[in-house]
Amino acid sequence: MLPVISDPQSLTTGSADATAETDATLDLLADRYRRAILQYLDERDSQQPVSLEDLADHVTLEEDDRERSPLTECSDALLGTRRRVRISLRHVHLPKLAAAGVVDFDAETNTVTLCDDGRTLLARSDPAPESVA
Repeated sequence: MLPVISDPQSLTTGSADATAETDATLDLLADRYRRAILQYLDERDSQQPVSLEDLADHVTLEEDDRERSPLTECSDALLGTRRRVRISLRHVHLPKLAAAGVVDFDAETNTVTLCDDGRTLLARSDPAPESVA
């Protein structure tokens, strides 16, 4: 059925609220650091807060696609990368996720906890399962 041109409402595909929510979701999930944060917190499956140091270590090692070993634990290049990632998480990514209500970030203790909205957001980011024909 063709939309009625004289009716502007018939030309819209959805509500503005749904579009804004989708845009906010895509913005949060657009950055690989934020996705890594949410995935790591979800994998831990615990309500125990995670330290910013542990989170930065995980994101750094995932970014470099390395496994933890004695060499990677003390490498000067990796320490510089960890510092850069920690600062980025502390001042950009965690405040953004906290403002959206998907994590609780305690700036005093530098700890992070995943909220229920974070689990929901992460579930929305999973690709749809393939249908079996």
